[in-house]
Amino acid sequence: MIPRRRPPLPPPLPVLTVYVLAGEPHPEWCRICKAYTRFRGDILLLTPEGVSIVGAYAGCEICDEPEEGERRG
Repeated sequence: MIPRRRPPLPPPLPVLTVYVLAGEPHPEWCRICKAYTRFRGDILLLTPEGVSIVGAYAGCEICDEPEEGERRG
């Protein structure tokens, strides 16, 4: 029996490093707390081609606090 030649492996995929960062938060009015305790910011994607906004994040310093003894996970 004659062994078959293995086909050559494909070239490796190029490596691209991207960074996802949270932008600077901006204060907003919280309709529940009735105070400027809400924050909002953009999620930025940094690539060699430039910066893109890929999403947003928001929360409230008061409303989003976990209850005592409760853990986020």
